[in-house]
Amino acid sequence: MEPDEHVVDMKAKERSERNLKAPIDDLIISETVVLSEEQNKRLRLKADLVVLPLMVITSTLAFLDKNGMAYAAVYGMKTDTNLKGQEYSWLGSIFYFGYLGMEFPALWFLTKIPIGKYVGVMLFCWGACLCGMAGCNNFAGLAAVRFLLGVFEAGILPCFMVLTSVWYARNEQPLRTALWYNTFAGIFGGILSYAIGHISGPLATWKYIFLIYGAVTMLVGIITVFLLPDSPAKAWFYSKEERNLATMRTAHNQTGISTINTWKVAHVLEVLRDPKYWVVAIYVVAQSITNAGITNFNPLIISGYGFSQTKTTLMATPQAAVALVAQIIATTISFLVPNVRCLLWVLSCFPALAGSVMIHTLDINSHRTASLIGVYLMGFYNVSWVLVLSLQSSNNAGTTKKTFISVSVAVFYSIGNIVGPQFFRTSQSPHYPLGIFAMMVCFIIMAVTGVIYWLLCLFENKRRDRAYGPPDTNDVALGLQVEAEDRTDGENTNFRYVY
Repeated sequence: MEPDEHVVDMKAKERSERNLKAPIDDLIISETVVLSEEQNKRLRLKADLVVLPLMVITSTLAFLDKNGMAYAAVYGMKTDTNLKGQEYSWLGSIFYFGYLGMEFPALWFLTKIPIGKYVGVMLFCWGACLCGMAGCNNFAGLAAVRFLLGVFEAGILPCFMVLTSVWYARNEQPLRTALWYNTFAGIFGGILSYAIGHISGPLATWKYIFLIYGAVTMLVGIITVFLLPDSPAKAWFYSKEERNLATMRTAHNQTGISTINTWKVAHVLEVLRDPKYWVVAIYVVAQSITNAGITNFNPLIISGYGFSQTKTTLMATPQAAVALVAQIIATTISFLVPNVRCLLWVLSCFPALAGSVMIHTLDINSHRTASLIGVYLMGFYNVSWVLVLSLQSSNNAGTTKKTFISVSVAVFYSIGNIVGPQFFRTSQSPHYPLGIFAMMVCFIIMAVTGVIYWLLCLFENKRRDRAYGPPDTNDVALGLQVEAEDRTDGENTNFRYVY
């Protein structure tokens, strides 16, 4: 069915009238202004040299801090603190109770507090708490500190999803997301834990893990407060002209700007009516259950293969390396090939599923190497997560809507991570058949939701093309106008979803 020409013309006329009536903040932009490729590269490079490294380091420390407990358990934390029954599993869950409880205050903070300062302060606070883990000698103390760690880390994921959408064009977002949501912690965590295991000091080895990680985290938090800008319009490393150009550079995203502090209930209602939101919710819970298993139990599973404490920490690193290489390759492909993210999302679930099946079915005494390969294949679980995060940055417009989506993802993430450790029963250590089976089921759910999300985006784009005609993706003034008016993707008929 061909689009109605009258409808298309009227939409174009309405768009032009809106461009004339509403100002675009303090920017003076004409429709004829187009960034040169050289300008675009220079602006992107500056963001890559300042904003991206800070995001990468912050996320790496967050994952390193969480993974630190698993390595501490290998070095005797469970024995020294007299953990019994499911108490270690509950330490994995309790972190996310704090994480979940803080998400709703974070929802408010993200529209009221400068995002760069918020990230830096939270980073410093959770580093201080991590140091406090070394002083705990029982379950109650560990649980209290883990809860506070969750509180201070809660806003980081939503902040970084917003920052990614503000600083980078839609086609640039998957690779940057893969870099900041990395698995460096899994690689370096094993190596660092191996090195820390050789420290000869008055304290138990596992305490040095928390003290060293915590001190570094506090230092990076201080640096982040001063160096991470809140938006391109406030970037200390851009000139005044470059700040305006940087705003233009991402105007084509038509996903909103981060300087609007008005909370809009209509944006939230639009989210709740969107089936894509609920598909992502199901995916995130399933993926987070697998994340809980890998984050909290991977070194303990590997210890069951008969390795020493120090070698166990090293043998855990290849899984993270697999995840990092796989997600870099997948996101690079998505940068070069348009609308392939959902396909890669679905395909990446199958190696992870195969790995979990191998662990669940193979006898480690007669097939130890093959079973260990299965552990490493599960590293593919992170690929789809990175792609889903990038899709949320690319496919949601409007400041309140983006913020609500980002916090929602973090809420569902915490729910999955609360539930996940409970599938890993202490009585089934170190092979955890129930936990591995739960991960198998979750990998299947992750693949199915990828297909559904793909179809929803495809059908909605075709519906909009029939109703409004092809979108104008090169109209910079329109993009700036949409952002200045803080329109959502549902309100903007020129918006098309990537998949």
